[in-house]
Amino acid sequence: MKGNILTDPYGIFIWQPPLSQSGKGLWKEPLQADTQEFALYVANLIHNDSRAVMKVVHNGINLACFPDENTVQLVERQIAGQLEQ
Repeated sequence: MKGNILTDPYGIFIWQPPLSQSGKGLWKEPLQADTQEFALYVANLIHNDSRAVMKVVHNGINLACFPDENTVQLVERQIAGQLEQ
């Protein structure tokens, strides 16, 4: 719809692991929400259904990590290692 531009969206990112040994994993952002409450609600529903590694981000800050912050940090380190190669 014209005129419905999210100026400060909350992004829901889902980790997509490498598809091959030489591939690179990445975060995909399939959804955005206009409120924090809705972003957290949707991310929780998706995680409960899929068990995917996910994060909810606003202005570059992680607001929630699924299944937990440690798992998301491991993924972030893996991505950083890919960039160094």
